Amino acid sequence: MTTFSALPRPGADLAPILLVDDEVAILDGLRRQLRKRFTVHTAGSGAAALELLETTPVAVVVSDMRMPQMDGATFLAKVRASYPDVVRILLTGQADTQSAIDAVNQGQIYRFLTKPCPPDVLLDEIGSAVEYNRLVTAEKEMLRTTLRRTVEALTETLSLAQPAAFARAQRVTRTVTELAQHLQVEEPWELEITAMLAHLGTVTLPPKLLEKLEAGRPLDEDERDMERRVPAISRDLVAGIPRLESVADAIGWHRARYDGAGSVGDVPRGDDLPMSARVLRVAVDFDAGMAQRPSVHDTLQALRADGGAYDPAVLDALSSIHDAEEAEPAPKAVSIVDLSPDMVVFDDVLTTDGVLLVGRGTVVTEPLIHRLENFVSQQRVRDEVWVRG
Repeated sequence: MTTFSALPRPGADLAPILLVDDEVAILDGLRRQLRKRFTVHTAGSGAAALELLETTPVAVVVSDMRMPQMDGATFLAKVRASYPDVVRILLTGQADTQSAIDAVNQGQIYRFLTKPCPPDVLLDEIGSAVEYNRLVTAEKEMLRTTLRRTVEALTETLSLAQPAAFARAQRVTRTVTELAQHLQVEEPWELEITAMLAHLGTVTLPPKLLEKLEAGRPLDEDERDMERRVPAISRDLVAGIPRLESVADAIGWHRARYDGAGSVGDVPRGDDLPMSARVLRVAVDFDAGMAQRPSVHDTLQALRADGGAYDPAVLDALSSIHDAEEAEPAPKAVSIVDLSPDMVVFDDVLTTDGVLLVGRGTVVTEPLIHRLENFVSQQRVRDEVWVRG
């Protein structure tokens, strides 16, 4: 069996662990065994341990099975629900085999060890658990940062080919981010990446069709067919990217109704729909509604009129966000040399021959500023942009 050394690297911080047992003598003994290898926290009950976890991050929790009020299986199930990245180890007596099986099922523990556990075995298993926690958190950090930056670069290139679609994607992503914050989604990166990539399929749409979508004008039957195929095209483009399988599913399902009406095949419904799909549907339909009726109140009323299409909690969150919004600053016209990153384009920027260059709602970036400067130098765009911020 492959093992990981419990000894810390020279100069490395000691990994924090939490030991939980109702017997003080046992905790003291474990602390003495482990304190040179780890930063050891202790708690005398499951309730005390949960309280400590609210303020103290740890990599591994080691819990005794038999404790009053809350046994180890119940405690580790609660840890899993609130702190899924914390690796969980259960210490059991020989008579607790069935209880240990229950703990595996409920708390999805990493290991269960029988007592008395030899010190070298305990050290090795905790060291292995610490390394496993490091790998899990490193992968999540990669998804949060590296992957997100890559997706941002990819979608920004979309602006060169389809500026209207890119502007719409940015508006939708901002709404998704606000909803994720309001709903207190623990890992919002997946929702945000879903929103960014959901519009990749729009590269297949003719510019005239995109203009109609941006203006909220009705589509003919052929145009509706093209527009309906966009989620499937986006899903298929994303499905081949490792670690983004769930994002691809959410993109493919984000047009599905919450009540399941009209769904064909094995499309989930209700809370079985991924949260990212439920949030994306609300954000996309809100943006489309604002193109037709630039009144937040009227658009929200229209969404509520078809309530079965949406998760009520997400609709309530959208209403709360806009109820709490302060008045936005008035838009202002600035010269392109005065543009700065994070400003938001208020009105479409067109070339002198009427071609859309930057869509409303686009966030200003350094590459966008350089692109506009190039067009100004060629006298192909006016040296004035309406922005907020």
